[in-house]
Order: sequence, then structure tokens, then C-alpha cells
Amino acid sequence: MAEGVYLITAPYNALAVEFKDYIVVVEAGQSVATGQNILTEVKKVYPNKPIRYIVNTHPHEDHSLGLAPFVAEGAEIVTYKNNKKFFENAYSAPRTLLNDSLAQNKRKPKVMGIGEKQVFKDANHSLELHHIIDTDPEKVHSDGIIVAYLPKEKILFQADFTLPAAGAMPNPFVQSLGANMGKLKLDFDRYLSVHASQTPQTRQDLMTATGVKY
Repeated sequence: MAEGVYLITAPYNALAVEFKDYIVVVEAGQSVATGQNILTEVKKVYPNKPIRYIVNTHPHEDHSLGLAPFVAEGAEIVTYKNNKKFFENAYSAPRTLLNDSLAQNKRKPKVMGIGEKQVFKDANHSLELHHIIDTDPEKVHSDGIIVAYLPKEKILFQADFTLPAAGAMPNPFVQSLGANMGKLKLDFDRYLSVHASQTPQTRQDLMTATGVKY
């Protein structure tokens, strides 16, 4: 996608960002197999740097089951703070499946619970994580969902904020994202999704769908 930024395409997409001494991966996929495939591809691209952090967009099972191989690798899970205890418990529980790397090495999970904003930054890159607050409390997709923003590359990477077809109304979750972006005023061109889109999408597409302009 840019120097030091790779989109890892799997059944679910992931983003790998290179920092001076480590790699941050955003999204681990919907299964242990997908998580392992993402991990393997990242290590092919960056064979000499550790994956220090694996960012979980939200705790739904189809976005968190792939975390196990990263935990086994020693990566720290980064998630919104109200998910922290859940992941600590989930990935400390006994695992008995054959060929499960976490069952084999029994590594205890490291989990970072972030607040409304977290920034990873060095001379190479800046990666911002932002908590998205639902604007309709009765229609909440997840109260622990975050998006990843690369200001230099002008990329927003998100999960489950799927834009509607042309002329259709956006669902309440997409409307919430539009409202949050209107407040945060993040300057991005590319709107990337964990769930791959058939065509490239942009900030203008999000703004058009939600009616939010900035």
C-alpha cells in the first residue's frame, strides 16, 4: 500500500505496518488457520523483525479467533479497554487441539487495553487507533470497536463498517463511523476494509453514504 505498509489478503484482510524495531499487525482473522496464514505472510515480508503487537478491531469471534497464533508468537493483543479481561481469560484457558501452537507452548497472553486513542510512532511511521462510539445506543454493533489510521499514507483501515450499495441507506454502524470521522476529522484517501471491497473506496464514499462532510 505504501513504503512499509502491506495489505495481507486472506479470507479476511489484515494490515502490517513496519516500525524501526518491530511490526504491528491490524486484524487476525476469523479462524486459527487464517491467523496463522496472516502471521506466516507477515514473517515472509519481514523475516528479521518481531511482530510486537496484534491489533484486534473488535471482539466478535470472526475477528478474534485468529489471535491465538499471534499470542503463541509472543505478540501483545491491542484492543479497546473493555475487551481486555475477556481476552486475558479467553487466551489463558486450556487448549487441547492438535497442531495448535498456543496449546503447544502455553504462552500466557499479553493484552493492552487502550482508551479513546492510541498512537504507535517512530521515525518511519505513525499508526493511530481510534475507538468508535455508536451514535444510536439501541443499535450497537460493538461497544469495543476501533479503527486504524495512517496519517502519512492517508489510509483508514476498518472492520464491519461496510458501505452501502449506491443509492441505499447506510446501516446505523456506518452512520456512527461517519459521525465519528466528522468529529475526529481524520484526513484519509483510502478506505480499506477487513472485508474486501470489489472496488477501491475512499473517504468521499464514506462521506457521501453518511451525509457527513468535513
